[in-house]
Amino acid sequence: MLRILPSGLRWLTWPFSLLYQFITSVRNAIFDAGFRSIYQSTIYTISIGNLTIGGTGKTPHIEYLLRLLANRYTLATLSRGYGRKSKGFLQAKTTSSASDIGDEPLQLFKKFGTNVPVFVAEKRAEGLHKIAQLSPCPQLVLLDDAYQHRAVKPHLSLLLTDYGRLFYQDYVLPLGLLRESKQGAKRAQGVIVTKCPPTLTPHDREQIEKKIQQYTLAHTPIFFSYFEYGTPVPYFDAQKPLSTDATLWLVSGIAQPKLFEEAARNKFKVAGHSAVGDHHDFTKEEVKKWVKLSDNHPILTTEKDWVKLKPLLEELDLAHSHFYYWPIQVAFFDGKFDQFIVNEIATQAHA
Repeated sequence: MLRILPSGLRWLTWPFSLLYQFITSVRNAIFDAGFRSIYQSTIYTISIGNLTIGGTGKTPHIEYLLRLLANRYTLATLSRGYGRKSKGFLQAKTTSSASDIGDEPLQLFKKFGTNVPVFVAEKRAEGLHKIAQLSPCPQLVLLDDAYQHRAVKPHLSLLLTDYGRLFYQDYVLPLGLLRESKQGAKRAQGVIVTKCPPTLTPHDREQIEKKIQQYTLAHTPIFFSYFEYGTPVPYFDAQKPLSTDATLWLVSGIAQPKLFEEAARNKFKVAGHSAVGDHHDFTKEEVKKWVKLSDNHPILTTEKDWVKLKPLLEELDLAHSHFYYWPIQVAFFDGKFDQFIVNEIATQAHA
């Protein structure tokens, strides 16, 4: 990725960044002026997106919203299904694989599928049309990674920016990692700064708020969240719980593997880390290599990687191997976000 180039070389991409920003700004202006149609579903929709390429924690925040709203509304999720090899509108089912619907929708289905239908569609407007025709029809749909999908207008748009890559400190592709200009933050009705240190002080939060408010509309609320790490879960029931003093080998296919490794090193002894690209398509050969590299140490992965790696372990007859995934949950510094979400939905539903 260009971001890893020395800063002097990265600045050579500046003309291309200007061109990309111009193209995306023209595209947004066309939608804003009404020259392209924008669909708003009769079903209440919440978009969870970002300005930055990947790694802001969208899926854990969708899970948080599902837990928050599960007792209030009937829910569904809709995403593009990044990385899938299928096309069109699909609903996740028990036989679905990551190649069918994508790794993140599959992760959501594994966790919530008995109560929350999970759908994928490249054209989110078409997907919402089809969901609205279902019986029973959900009352609320969470749209994954739809911030730049201007063909759909959500009822509530949440913009995520992670603490380590705050959007106001970044640049548009390829000079930086922004998908569009920072001014795109004006479309958000709420901003969440994700992956914060749990010790982040009120003063530090206030300073970040002031900088974000330079790009959002007035009175747009800003919230701060962090990850809470659970107990590692064995891939297979026959495996023993992971010992707290165990030495681990890490495997991850996520956008920010360094954060995963840092968190693991704070909890466990880490012998090594095999990090591959985000949404990586794992192979049997890689699994065999990592089992050998681990030198019989337990292997710890993310939950997103688990949904793709477990079928490979079953095919390789490695159910006896010591693979674990590390679940995470989102937490907020106070209850303001929950109250904001509940109030926004109630207010708009009443209107």
